[in-house]
Amino acid sequence: MTIIGVVSVGALGAFGADLRAAERAQRMLPAAALAQERLTALEEIGIGPLSTLPDSATRGRFDSPFGDYSWTATARRVRTIEHLVEFRVDVAWEAGSFTLAERRYDPSTTLPPP
Repeated sequence: MTIIGVVSVGALGAFGADLRAAERAQRMLPAAALAQERLTALEEIGIGPLSTLPDSATRGRFDSPFGDYSWTATARRVRTIEHLVEFRVDVAWEAGSFTLAERRYDPSTTLPPP
Protein backbone atom coordinates (compact mmCIF):
# COMPACT_ATOMS: atom_id res chain seq x y z
CA MET A 1 0.00 0.00 0.00
CA THR A 2 2.84 2.39 0.81
CA ILE A 3 4.42 1.86 -2.58
CA ILE A 4 1.11 2.46 -4.35
CA GLY A 5 0.57 5.63 -2.30
CA VAL A 6 4.03 7.01 -3.12
CA VAL A 7 3.68 6.21 -6.82
CA SER A 8 0.19 7.76 -6.89
CA VAL A 9 1.42 11.02 -5.31
CA GLY A 10 4.28 11.18 -7.81
CA ALA A 11 1.95 10.52 -10.74
CA LEU A 12 -0.51 13.20 -9.58
CA GLY A 13 2.34 15.68 -9.16
CA ALA A 14 3.56 14.98 -12.69
CA PHE A 15 0.02 15.31 -14.05
CA GLY A 16 -0.39 18.69 -12.31
CA ALA A 17 2.91 19.91 -13.74
CA ASP A 18 1.81 18.80 -17.19
CA LEU A 19 -1.44 20.77 -16.88
CA ARG A 20 0.45 23.90 -15.78
CA ALA A 21 2.86 23.55 -18.71
CA ALA A 22 -0.04 23.16 -21.16
CA GLU A 23 -1.71 26.31 -19.79
CA ARG A 24 1.55 28.24 -20.07
CA ALA A 25 2.08 27.04 -23.65
CA GLN A 26 -1.45 28.14 -24.59
CA ARG A 27 -0.53 31.68 -23.52
CA MET A 28 3.11 31.78 -24.67
CA LEU A 29 2.61 30.63 -28.26
CA PRO A 30 0.19 33.43 -29.22
CA ALA A 31 2.32 35.92 -27.25
CA ALA A 32 5.42 34.93 -29.23
CA ALA A 33 3.59 35.30 -32.55
CA LEU A 34 2.14 38.67 -31.51
CA ALA A 35 5.57 39.91 -30.40
CA GLN A 36 7.07 38.88 -33.75
CA GLU A 37 4.28 40.68 -35.61
CA ARG A 38 4.84 43.85 -33.57
CA LEU A 39 8.63 43.65 -34.05
CA THR A 40 8.16 43.40 -37.81
CA ALA A 41 5.88 46.44 -37.72
CA LEU A 42 8.53 48.40 -35.78
CA GLU A 43 11.20 47.54 -38.32
CA GLU A 44 8.93 48.69 -41.14
CA ILE A 45 8.25 52.00 -39.38
CA GLY A 46 11.96 52.66 -38.91
CA ILE A 47 13.22 55.19 -36.46
CA GLY A 48 14.02 58.11 -38.71
CA PRO A 49 15.92 61.29 -37.99
CA LEU A 50 13.94 62.16 -34.85
CA SER A 51 15.66 59.25 -33.08
CA THR A 52 12.55 58.02 -31.29
CA LEU A 53 9.63 55.76 -31.94
CA PRO A 54 6.29 57.48 -32.49
CA ASP A 55 3.93 57.29 -29.49
CA SER A 56 1.56 55.03 -31.42
CA ALA A 57 4.39 52.50 -31.79
CA THR A 58 5.48 52.39 -28.14
CA ARG A 59 2.47 50.72 -26.50
CA GLY A 60 -0.95 49.34 -27.17
CA ARG A 61 -3.42 46.49 -26.88
CA PHE A 62 -4.05 43.84 -29.50
CA ASP A 63 -7.43 43.56 -31.21
CA SER A 64 -9.88 40.72 -30.60
CA PRO A 65 -9.44 37.75 -30.23
CA PHE A 66 -6.15 38.72 -28.54
CA GLY A 67 -7.60 41.51 -26.41
CA ASP A 68 -6.08 39.97 -23.28
CA TYR A 69 -2.60 40.86 -24.56
CA SER A 70 -0.98 44.29 -24.41
CA TRP A 71 2.42 45.36 -25.71
CA THR A 72 5.19 47.89 -25.17
CA ALA A 73 8.06 48.55 -27.54
CA THR A 74 11.41 50.31 -27.36
CA ALA A 75 14.26 51.04 -29.72
CA ARG A 76 17.70 52.03 -28.52
CA ARG A 77 21.15 52.41 -29.93
CA VAL A 78 23.70 49.79 -28.90
CA ARG A 79 26.62 51.77 -27.52
CA THR A 80 29.40 49.42 -28.52
CA ILE A 81 28.63 49.29 -32.26
CA GLU A 82 27.80 52.35 -34.29
CA HIS A 83 24.44 52.29 -36.14
CA LEU A 84 23.30 49.11 -34.39
CA VAL A 85 19.75 49.43 -33.05
CA GLU A 86 18.04 47.08 -30.60
CA PHE A 87 14.29 46.72 -30.92
CA ARG A 88 12.49 45.18 -27.93
CA VAL A 89 8.83 44.17 -27.70
CA ASP A 90 7.21 43.05 -24.44
CA VAL A 91 3.85 41.29 -24.72
CA ALA A 92 1.99 40.96 -21.42
CA TRP A 93 -1.20 39.34 -20.20
CA GLU A 94 -2.79 38.97 -16.78
CA ALA A 95 -0.53 36.18 -15.52
CA GLY A 96 2.71 36.65 -17.44
CA SER A 97 4.75 38.22 -20.18
CA PHE A 98 6.97 37.44 -23.15
CA THR A 99 9.89 39.55 -24.43
CA LEU A 100 11.37 39.50 -27.90
CA ALA A 101 14.44 41.54 -28.84
CA GLU A 102 16.34 41.89 -32.08
CA ARG A 103 19.28 43.96 -33.23
CA ARG A 104 19.48 45.54 -36.67
CA TYR A 105 22.22 47.44 -38.43
CA ASP A 106 20.89 50.69 -39.86
CA PRO A 107 23.50 53.17 -41.11
CA SER A 108 20.82 55.81 -41.69
CA THR A 109 19.72 55.81 -38.05
CA THR A 110 21.17 58.05 -35.39
CA LEU A 111 19.75 57.45 -31.95
CA PRO A 112 20.71 59.43 -28.86
CA PRO A 113 22.98 57.60 -26.41
CA PRO A 114 21.11 55.40 -23.91
